[in-house]
Amino acid sequence: MPKPKKWTAADFEVKASSIEGAGQGLFTKVRLEPEDTIGYYTGEVISSEEFHHPDRPFSAYVLWVCHSHIIVGEGPKANYTRFINHNDEPNAFLTVSSRWKSARFEALRVIEPGEEIFFDYGDDYWEKEELLTED
Repeated sequence: MPKPKKWTAADFEVKASSIEGAGQGLFTKVRLEPEDTIGYYTGEVISSEEFHHPDRPFSAYVLWVCHSHIIVGEGPKANYTRFINHNDEPNAFLTVSSRWKSARFEALRVIEPGEEIFFDYGDDYWEKEELLTED
């Protein structure tokens, strides 16, 4: 099996998601092989204290790496990976390393040019969403 590749923003396109009501999605322009790196989740890095500050604006693009390294994936430091949407049958997964303080998306299977990229947000995401909508 060939060595996995690392792709960049130029290899992807952000356009309307195939999921109704989801807004924008990330689509590949190249054929991705299993284990290829789609990209690293980037953004403003904040601490747990900053995250819980009452004046912090809400963001749906928050990724906890560890207590001292929480990535807010919007704004000038964010990149194309923030447009990866949820699907119960994902074609990508997210590897989070608290040691290296990073979050990397990797292809689970062959993803053909033109396909939208998805990963499973996990149960925690939906539990928090339910809490926000119960009021």
